[in-house]
Amino acid sequence: MKKSLEPLRLLAGQLAVLQAEARALGMFAGDRELVACPRCGLMEDVTFTGLLITCRASALGEDTGLRFEEIQAGKFRCPKCGGIVTETPEKPTAKTKPAKRKSRK
Repeated sequence: MKKSLEPLRLLAGQLAVLQAEARALGMFAGDRELVACPRCGLMEDVTFTGLLITCRASALGEDTGLRFEEIQAGKFRCPKCGGIVTETPEKPTAKTKPAKRKSRK
């Protein structure tokens, strides 16, 4: 018996709408990794209220008011120095790596 995927599709659509609304309000939608410029050190951070900010490592939590510009999927332009920053996916840790299955003989 096949279950309908329609409820899941509706939920996914609602999630996409909420993420777009969050981004429009300056909030972090959690749909990508935060970026940091290796050239000048400007980095993204998220406040405890969910706002996406940029700051320097020496002044964490102090918003500069600058915002990285997404120029294509996964690539951002640093608003401070103009450097191109590539989003790096989160690397799996020992806790998140899938366990190897023992082969049955």
